[in-house]
Amino acid sequence: MKKYTGIIIGIIVVAISIYTISNTPSETTILLPSPNLEDRESAVRVMAEGLEYPTNIIVLPDDRIVLTEQTGKTLTFNSNGSLLNTYQLPDIYFEEGAGLLGLALDPQFTSNHYLYLYYTYTENNNSSNEIFNKVIRAQEKNNSLVDVKTIIDNMPASKLHNGGVLKFGPDGKLYISVGDITNSELSQNLSSLAGKILRLNSDGTIPNDNPFDSSAIYSYGHRNVVGIAWDVDNNTMYASEAGRIGNDEINIIKSGENYGWPIEECGNLEESLFVNAEFCFTPSVYPSGIIISNSSELNYNGKLLVATLKGEHLRSIDPITKDQTPILTGYGKIKDITEDKNGSLYLITNNRGFFDDSGSDRILKIMSNE
Repeated sequence: MKKYTGIIIGIIVVAISIYTISNTPSETTILLPSPNLEDRESAVRVMAEGLEYPTNIIVLPDDRIVLTEQTGKTLTFNSNGSLLNTYQLPDIYFEEGAGLLGLALDPQFTSNHYLYLYYTYTENNNSSNEIFNKVIRAQEKNNSLVDVKTIIDNMPASKLHNGGVLKFGPDGKLYISVGDITNSELSQNLSSLAGKILRLNSDGTIPNDNPFDSSAIYSYGHRNVVGIAWDVDNNTMYASEAGRIGNDEINIIKSGENYGWPIEECGNLEESLFVNAEFCFTPSVYPSGIIISNSSELNYNGKLLVATLKGEHLRSIDPITKDQTPILTGYGKIKDITEDKNGSLYLITNNRGFFDDSGSDRILKIMSNE
């Protein structure tokens, strides 16, 4: 039934999307609380500086840090922030919103040492106008990447809105966000992977229990999902994405559901055919990387922690009470966040401008009482 609903919605999208977006409320939906920065300097440590367009950060079980840069580099640091090695992808297509965008750690990393990367590429050294996104799996060995295998290829791509999030869910499946590649009507088209969240087995095959037959698509109607996280205790999946002008969303993602783009943003229509956003931000804060904290060391256990680019702060959201608090400001745009086994938080900034080539980016660590 959902398959036919998607087709019907696809037919009406062009006719009503412009009207709906132009009539979306522009007032603040979620107020920005005042920051509490007590003892910030004693809690925050700069682990590394001079990064080039960092996109993702993870911490390995042995406390090494792995970071991706949009230019195609995967950097490995030791636990003190010293650079151990750099691996460069050979066929990267680097543009304002394209390049090496996603990084995920296999749930069985301790035994298989697999990392997953999402990136934009072209086969002809950028001389061809045709570009694609792909996901590869590589084995981490001696701080480098070997035995590369393609997991999914020929995904739609453009210079902007490529999505690129890679996260493993509690079910052991790999979730992949693909942006609308600035062609918003594709988000409602179930024949296209653009504007979707995909779900695959770790080897790239399609799970039998996906919502659409023989399709990697898990949810659709997305603009450009840039963060995914799970509240494992409550079996809830969250995804963050920026709106066109304001109306940034954090959604609860469910199998087979339609999240409305480009027909609707933030669920502001009285009678909606789509899933309403769980949190909406106008003016924009541009929510990016997100996690649900699993540690009580910093008193954020169970909180949704949101890195914001335009908002230039790290935000804590209580999923139950909906209370929101910025917990770190003063470092500029924050791109991604992760948590180590001790409860410390690691952030990457995103201050370097693509066009003016200015600004400096860092790895920040908010330390627990280790």
